[in-house]
Amino acid sequence: MRVADLDPNALRAGGAVLGALLGLVGAKLADALPRRYGITHLATGARRSRRNAVLVALSTLTSLGIAHVLAGGAADMSLAHAAVLLLTNGAAASAVLAGAAIDLEHMILPNELTLGPAVLCLVTSPFRSVGLVGSIAGALSGLAIAYLPFLLYKRIRGQSGMGLGDAKLAMMAGAWHGVAGAPFVLFLGAVQSTLAAVVMRALGVEYREPESVTAEIRDLRARAEAGDEEAKRELEDDPMAGEAREGALGMRLPLGPFLALGCIEVLFLRRWLVENVLDWLMR
Repeated sequence: MRVADLDPNALRAGGAVLGALLGLVGAKLADALPRRYGITHLATGARRSRRNAVLVALSTLTSLGIAHVLAGGAADMSLAHAAVLLLTNGAAASAVLAGAAIDLEHMILPNELTLGPAVLCLVTSPFRSVGLVGSIAGALSGLAIAYLPFLLYKRIRGQSGMGLGDAKLAMMAGAWHGVAGAPFVLFLGAVQSTLAAVVMRALGVEYREPESVTAEIRDLRARAEAGDEEAKRELEDDPMAGEAREGALGMRLPLGPFLALGCIEVLFLRRWLVENVLDWLMR
């Protein structure tokens, strides 16, 4: 049975239902995973409800969009193949959305939401346009593009400039979107995070460090003052432990949500970006 044999609205409805279910799973993970990393300052009450509602809504819209693309451009594809694409892309999108929520609340990206989806994308790559070789090359290139500046910055400044979770998310983006898509995800994430910081500065909007982060820094400082050498090393390496920088680019916004946004943008725009922007750059 092919996609063309199914009512397009039924496919779209199935995508929306799948997205809502994946969004509920993502909301559960956003509640549960921080505990696995020793975080106790968790979102509660109305704040938690709003976050979970946003996750379900965004996941639903994303999977609906994926189903809409399949309904309009994959008429000759088998339903089984379309189901693999819908489930893989929907699950990866829901994972990065949940990771973005956790990063906003705690400035961490759990391995379960970066490495786990990366494995899923690699396993399903033969059924997607990127292919296995493209997925592996994309994962390696995404990791290299994100991690090499991390190492260079640390060597020059003696301090981490970004979290390893961001590099793992970049690797996952490469496994998902291939070697051509990974640079676009990183570029879009970097540009959009900078623009967000500039706009927030201009509007006088401040992003406050999450309570879980400030609590962790307080604990590290207390342990360091008590003579704990490991705590001292962690403080020296932690970019969040220093003084905030002045200026529009000094706002400490987590990068993960913008990389997640880039992942979803490239999901829908990858072909256009490759055929137009990449070809133009390669001339």
